Amino acid sequence: MFLRNNSFLALAALLLAGAPELAHSAANGSDDSLPEGEDRIHGESHEHEVLEEIVVTATPLRRDIIEISQSATVLSGAALQRELGNNIGDTLSRVPGMSNASFGQNVGRPVIRGLQGARIGVLTNNMASSDASAVSQDHAVPAEPFLADQVEVLRGPATLLYGSGAIGGVVNIVSHIIPNQRPEGGLEARAMVQGDSAADQQFGAGRIDFGVGDFVLHADAFVRRSDDYEIPGEAELYEEHHDEDHGDEEDHGDEEELHEAGTGVLENSFLDNEGGSLGAAWMSDRWRVGLAWSGYQSDYGIPGAHSHEGEEHDDHDHDEGDHDEGDHDDHEGEESDEHAEDEALVTIGLESSRVDGELEGTDPFKGVERLKLKLAVSDYEHTEFEGDEVGTVFTNDTFDARLELRHTPWGRSEGAFGLQYTDRDFGAAGEEAFVPDSNTRTGSIFWVESVDFGSWILDVGARYEDVDVDAKDAGVSVDDRSRSFTPFSASVGAVWHVNESSHLNFNLSRAERAPTDQELFGEGPHLASQTFEIGDSSLGTETNLHMEIGYRMHQGRLTGSITFYTDAFSDYIYQRDTGLEEDGLPVRRWSQQDADFWGGELELRYDAGRWSSGHWQGFVFADAVRGEFDDDSNIPRMPPHRFGLGIDWDRQAWAANVTWIHAARQDQTAVFETETPGYDLLNAELSWAFWQDGRAQWEAYLKGHNLLDEDIRNSTSSLKDQAPQIGRNFVFGIRAAF
Repeated sequence: MFLRNNSFLALAALLLAGAPELAHSAANGSDDSLPEGEDRIHGESHEHEVLEEIVVTATPLRRDIIEISQSATVLSGAALQRELGNNIGDTLSRVPGMSNASFGQNVGRPVIRGLQGARIGVLTNNMASSDASAVSQDHAVPAEPFLADQVEVLRGPATLLYGSGAIGGVVNIVSHIIPNQRPEGGLEARAMVQGDSAADQQFGAGRIDFGVGDFVLHADAFVRRSDDYEIPGEAELYEEHHDEDHGDEEDHGDEEELHEAGTGVLENSFLDNEGGSLGAAWMSDRWRVGLAWSGYQSDYGIPGAHSHEGEEHDDHDHDEGDHDEGDHDDHEGEESDEHAEDEALVTIGLESSRVDGELEGTDPFKGVERLKLKLAVSDYEHTEFEGDEVGTVFTNDTFDARLELRHTPWGRSEGAFGLQYTDRDFGAAGEEAFVPDSNTRTGSIFWVESVDFGSWILDVGARYEDVDVDAKDAGVSVDDRSRSFTPFSASVGAVWHVNESSHLNFNLSRAERAPTDQELFGEGPHLASQTFEIGDSSLGTETNLHMEIGYRMHQGRLTGSITFYTDAFSDYIYQRDTGLEEDGLPVRRWSQQDADFWGGELELRYDAGRWSSGHWQGFVFADAVRGEFDDDSNIPRMPPHRFGLGIDWDRQAWAANVTWIHAARQDQTAVFETETPGYDLLNAELSWAFWQDGRAQWEAYLKGHNLLDEDIRNSTSSLKDQAPQIGRNFVFGIRAAF
């Protein structure tokens, strides 16, 4: 495979090795300090987080963040660099309202306000990531956070723009692999190398954009090698563990059953991944056209997925009638524990390639001020290995096309409408393939409009979809192989500028989601997640009535926001734990039931100003969400309530921050789900810009993660009882930008 040769390693090395020479050509000279009164991060006239400067590209109107009636967050620049993790879920996990559906430390998908999986859209440059991460938490999102220019989060339904898969919100990773503007001075680049203490990680990445006449070219690459990581205690949370949320709920909730703290390494938690992209764009005064190719390859282990899988795997290798465990043990004889354990290890090999194309025009014809056409063709493969044997191979081939037309202003009103079509072929092959081959075709039309009344801005919009899901597997009955759905979503929102420094925002939406092929047709064991899944081909459309109100202060020394929301779901689709077992795995059946979510988020930041000791800022945040079914039972895998505070400091070439987050014990659990202990997370970072002049900056940094060495479990993860997060970890690196 192309990704497995040395091309990407060579490209990363070239970018990193050439950075000093490029930096020297961009800036004649060096200086390790800045003029008095100017801090190196924010500049002389900075007022922290001036929200008007932050543009959200996930909306066709490209609005400033304070002009959006929906709750939104954008991470870019220094804020994004500080939060970077091995995956997009970890990168966003400390943002209010966000959690991480992790599979150990190395694989994670974003959770927004307790909603995850098929309800959260993960986009790359406004187009679906086209992976299989929504199918199961062990499937990684093929994106490298370091290469992103910014990461945008839209909380609450984003179905108007992105369809059924965004009924809970959207995460948009903006990387501009197809350049959208000419680089300043003809050349822009950045690079980073880093290592850590808890996983012996070695990471290097770089990207470069340069212009030649009307053409702009882009290249990026990264490579990461990481061993099994250190944990502060035992891997298993409970002494007698059957499944992470399967067993006696009360007994598992008792503190005395928790393991005493020890030290060790989480077996099978390694991560090796690499990838990159090449892109080009031609630009004129009115038109831009571009093409890009990107590739991603990842090999990683699934910690905790071997506790009883060796027996199950061997059962599948025998005749169908041979299911007696005692006979199996007699047949195996005195096979060593080490050999059995090696055979049972579950590892993943993931490969993804993608081609993106864009056409953008300004004033292409009368009545339209902006035209944007995007195409994405992806080829994704995810192989689950059981020891050295191939267990299950998942494939996902997707064609996605999106047309947006932003019309010229109609008086006070501006808006956009568009079309989108997606054709997705999903396949699973192997003895334990729990999802049949299927094809999903989605066609949609959408419209959004914004009316400016001065101190008020009114937003309205609607989207209609036609979704056809067809199972190809002969195991699905003829009558149930094809299902069609017509989700319709509509929204109205408002922003009221109370004064120049604050505003209120309101949002009311009704969104619908069509069930996925996995929810409809799945049936069989999934070893990576240690479940036996059963779908229901009679599932209907899921409906969400969402209401939200928020208040923001966006100027002055004190900035921040507070938001309250509620989501009332009709026919909420979820995995119900039946209490039964099949092939030694807990049986979970896809079901529907009405459900309610409610919660809130708070963010406050105070800029204390510049003192002789430096520039000081303090911040605090809190978030909470509850989810219940209509029978008053709890929704599974909900995030805990959290409270955090921190300090940012910078003085000329130096900067530092300390963040403390307290997560409460999650004891509001579903039937058969275990409780998750609370934790205190303490992180810190110190950085030094040892060479800075003009656009060129070289920076060394030292980060301390989980400095209290806490046993941290993500209650949103199906592996929380077997795979804690990484223990105390020190990360050292150098990054350059010019």
